[in-house]
Amino acid sequence: MATIPGLVLSHNQNHPDSVALRYKQLGIWNSYSWKDYLEETSTLANAYKSISIGKGTVVAIYGNNVPKLIFSIAAIQTLGGIVVPVHPECTSVELKKILSESKTEFLISEDQQQVDTYLDIESDCPVKSVIYLDGRGMINYKNDKLHSYDELTAKAKSANFEKEIQALNENDTAFYLFDEHEDSIYKVTHKAIIDNSEKIISLNSLTDKDSIVSYLPLSIPTNLLFTYITSLSSGMSFNLPESNQTIEKDLQEIGPTILYAPSFVFKHIITSISYRIESASESNYNRYMSHYKMLMEIYDKEVSGTNSFFDKIKKTWIMLTTFLPAKNVFGLTKIKHAFVSDGVLSKVNFDFFHAIGVEIQHSFGQASSCGCISVQPDHSVSSENVGSVMQGSEIKVNEKSEVCYKSDCSAELLSGKSNIEDGWVNSGYVGKIDDATGNLVIRGRSEDIITLKSGKQFSPESIENLISCSPFVKSSIIVGQGQDSISVIVVIDPNSVNSWADRKNIRYTGYTELAAKQEVKDLIKSHITCVNETLESELKVKSFVVLHRTLVMTQGEVSKTMEVMRKSIETNLKDVHSAIKENKNDFIVNDIDQLSYELSINKI
Repeated sequence: MATIPGLVLSHNQNHPDSVALRYKQLGIWNSYSWKDYLEETSTLANAYKSISIGKGTVVAIYGNNVPKLIFSIAAIQTLGGIVVPVHPECTSVELKKILSESKTEFLISEDQQQVDTYLDIESDCPVKSVIYLDGRGMINYKNDKLHSYDELTAKAKSANFEKEIQALNENDTAFYLFDEHEDSIYKVTHKAIIDNSEKIISLNSLTDKDSIVSYLPLSIPTNLLFTYITSLSSGMSFNLPESNQTIEKDLQEIGPTILYAPSFVFKHIITSISYRIESASESNYNRYMSHYKMLMEIYDKEVSGTNSFFDKIKKTWIMLTTFLPAKNVFGLTKIKHAFVSDGVLSKVNFDFFHAIGVEIQHSFGQASSCGCISVQPDHSVSSENVGSVMQGSEIKVNEKSEVCYKSDCSAELLSGKSNIEDGWVNSGYVGKIDDATGNLVIRGRSEDIITLKSGKQFSPESIENLISCSPFVKSSIIVGQGQDSISVIVVIDPNSVNSWADRKNIRYTGYTELAAKQEVKDLIKSHITCVNETLESELKVKSFVVLHRTLVMTQGEVSKTMEVMRKSIETNLKDVHSAIKENKNDFIVNDIDQLSYELSINKI
């Protein structure tokens, strides 16, 4: 029977010296074999056993992806405990809900940031003990619940837990997973999440020779499945970058064969390329733009089956001189499978990656489906859908166009509002099933559907994807509920717009001043005008506001995977929404930082 500690034990028995995990620290890569992995897990299990962590004990793992926390997951589950992964940037409100409703008894945190967030809500939580990895900044903290990880493990020795591991039941609860969109917690068994990962492995022929990198914390259910669990199920190496700031260099050094990331990561790669090109000499800039145009023309011919032998030669030359070096810089050279998690990537970005040989595969999943319910199989991909339902599952679309499913790998609701109707789990998304292919097409979240004054209904995400595909746009939020026409709030990308402004000799002192420049507004207007050409009459954007700042995760304006959170944005930026509804030209925004800013609505 497969359990997470059981997989570690099995890999140690079958290929003990193979690389299980890599982690970069202070610029140096450290590798752990499966033998090392089991030894670290056993040592930690011995230490955690000494503080009474055992069968059914709920333990929260609160921090980034670092080896000590990764090994702690298997160690806790070796003892029969239940792990609650918590995002390192989790707010105090979210943390309170997670710890209280999961009845967490022990909290293992990374550093002072996480400890401080916990201390803000300490009196409202059932936590008995907090174990911290890094004690810097906490020398004067006086709290009997706080304990050092190093002190706890200093005297612990590796022990043989083989009998305990073999005695674990695959139907035991492995994780409590928090879904921030639903504000709910789900109970996930070892069997459900491992079986789901094995479906992905089988569908894409993944092996222990592959390697995967984890961009995101394991608190994100889809990332937990596609990276951590899939690496354990297949035996491939699990690679942890040093930080988000070094990810490009780390990817280049790792050279993974599997990449799993939300759409914002792939867009970031394109934005980084644009940023570099904007900073290049005029001759290199012109060469890149010319080669990009030729590459996409050839790709269109490839898709339609009309490319010639000369086109193949020309593409080889373009790749060798321009795009293969770019792929190498971002560590994409060896990529065999690139999975994108949340919805679909815009067609422009999707086509670019495919044109340079990075075949992106859309998937769809959430905590209630143990991270995945559908995925595009290898070499059968499209920018328009999220693939077909995985084996052992069913999908239907109800009368409200909401996507519902049944699966043999589903999670059980621990807390929150039930989303099960007549045995079908309501995903909370609207979509359709393509009659020709049977693939699932996701339009967006049910709660985000906008109804114009005319009665026209639409999902804003498709238009936002088109607007945000520009390297100069970091994110966008469509506004139009109950209105005659559509408007959009645009957040510019600071890096690419900075480079563009420098190239145009535009002077500014900071982000707010740059966003207010007429030249920047004209740049955004030009892009939205191009987007409008692809939209039907009622859905054309009639006006836009360039926001004076970026969206803030800690204020709930974007999710942990950088998806816009409309309710929080509407609350925090109520002055912007009011000005759009009242069709003002200029207006004042009283923002969350207690300062006031003057903005304007720009007509198209």
